[in-house]
Amino acid sequence: MTSRKKYRAASFFHTRLLSIVSITLALFILGGIALVQIAGWQIERKVKEQISFTLLLPITNTEKQNAEICKNLEAKPFVKAVRYISADEAAKELEAELGENPSNVLGYNPLQPMVEVNLKSEYTHTDSLGLVEEEMSNMNTDVGLTYREDLLDQVQRNMNTWRIVLWVLGVLMLIVCFIQINNTTRLVIYGKRMQIRTMSLVGATPGFIQRPIIGQSVLDGLIGALLSVVVWGIVIIVVKSYLFLDILSYLPWLHLLLGGVVILVLGTIISALTSWRATRKYIRMDSGKIYLI
Repeated sequence: MTSRKKYRAASFFHTRLLSIVSITLALFILGGIALVQIAGWQIERKVKEQISFTLLLPITNTEKQNAEICKNLEAKPFVKAVRYISADEAAKELEAELGENPSNVLGYNPLQPMVEVNLKSEYTHTDSLGLVEEEMSNMNTDVGLTYREDLLDQVQRNMNTWRIVLWVLGVLMLIVCFIQINNTTRLVIYGKRMQIRTMSLVGATPGFIQRPIIGQSVLDGLIGALLSVVVWGIVIIVVKSYLFLDILSYLPWLHLLLGGVVILVLGTIISALTSWRATRKYIRMDSGKIYLI
């Protein structure tokens, strides 16, 4: 009798272990899709924020007036960064590109001081750029917008397509994740079907029967979700440390934290829902059928 109990305990342990591993694998893949989505958002933002305006300032302006213009620009809601380039600095940059200083050729510096303005990503849509350029033109400066509209449109189309693909994959993976966790949870509860039936026959309420089983399934789901988050953390550290890829620059800590919380919540909710459905099935099943399955 003792050996039989040990066998049942070992069998139940292996079934639970399989359940946790299955949950971990399913949520790990789902987490991977989420990480790619987060990285895609960051790449899109970085690309868009390369778009810049160049404002040519009047040569007659004093340094104080130029500093005031820069201060006003920094206060604009659409401005990401402002870089002031004096006439001398512009000449040095041109010398670095051409190999010769224009002042040495012409005898004077023909370049004007300028301000390079990078926009926030949410203001880089083609319908917003015209409004931004118009507002900047009202600052009594010559405005030049340095970007390729066709390239920006192409980037936007590619990112929209990529986003749709990721959302479709995410939804499909969520369905697969639910099915996988549902099957493994049902397998665990299948081993308890006789115990469930016995408790039902002696008058135990459905809530009393379901409570410990759902609690155990929630714990398994939480462990599986936590393991998937830990494994992804290890993967990110290995990629950064040994492959020398600055992956964290595309994965903000806040987004990683929110993603981890979502994975934990998903693992818990799906496990609770599937265990409730499976337990309810065996509670309602006829005595004759329960011995046949």
